[in-house]
Amino acid sequence: MRPLALCATLTILTSVVAVAQRWDVGPLRSPTPIPRDGLPPERAAFFTWLVVNSGKLPNNAYQRVQERLYTYISQLAKDHAGAFPPASDTAAFNLFRAAAQIGVPGADRVARALYAHPDRLPAPTPIPGFDLAFRPPLFALTSDDSTWGVCFPYYFMAAPGGRQTPANGVSTELVVLSTLVAPDRSPAGSSQATIFIAAAPVADSLKHVTTWLKQFGVGPVTSPPESAAGSWFASPAAEPMRRLATIRRLPQRVLVIFYIGQPGTFETNRPHFFNLLATLRDGRCAA
Repeated sequence: MRPLALCATLTILTSVVAVAQRWDVGPLRSPTPIPRDGLPPERAAFFTWLVVNSGKLPNNAYQRVQERLYTYISQLAKDHAGAFPPASDTAAFNLFRAAAQIGVPGADRVARALYAHPDRLPAPTPIPGFDLAFRPPLFALTSDDSTWGVCFPYYFMAAPGGRQTPANGVSTELVVLSTLVAPDRSPAGSSQATIFIAAAPVADSLKHVTTWLKQFGVGPVTSPPESAAGSWFASPAAEPMRRLATIRRLPQRVLVIFYIGQPGTFETNRPHFFNLLATLRDGRCAA
């Protein structure tokens, strides 16, 4: 997209009006295949392997372990139709405690909510650049200067990147969220879709938006998906990794929000991307 055209697009963007809503049940009805990830395929064998290798996991194993844990968490969420598990569900507690121990941000907060004596557990780990609050079944993620926030369910895997300054010189708040696991057409057989959020001061809108749209290789679409408001962009249809993006403007921040996934997972979990967009607001999110 040419800078002048993009500038015009940014000028006509309207403020976000967030509407609280229930999260779509469609993604919660999909199967949850165990990925072919090189880890022990059976659940009991996986956890035995994890205990044996605790504290000595190679760096290239952490992401696969996190994704496997969230495969089991995805199935848990589907078993409960998206509702938060009862405090008596020790299997749920053990899953989130394991995810917390392996370094997944926010998993410690879920574990505390599932435990009868949360004061006996380690205090939640602070998230640089953000406030991450948990009120079952939703997280509320808010920038530490309260310029924007989103809500998402307990079964999303969060990876807030804090405040960074990429090569364009713009101070940017970065967040990566992973959705439920669903079947896909990749060799692994299943995956999570990804929601990537990049937020920057409104004064840097043109440089910020241009950088991220170019980085992810998306172009404008003529027909917005699901008749959604705002400016929309997408990857070329022939590319195997599907990408959808939108620009949202708040009083003090402009956000570029991407939805990325393998064919299959991308379509299955797309309703939850739109659910998350509906929670976006300046300050704390609209749950």
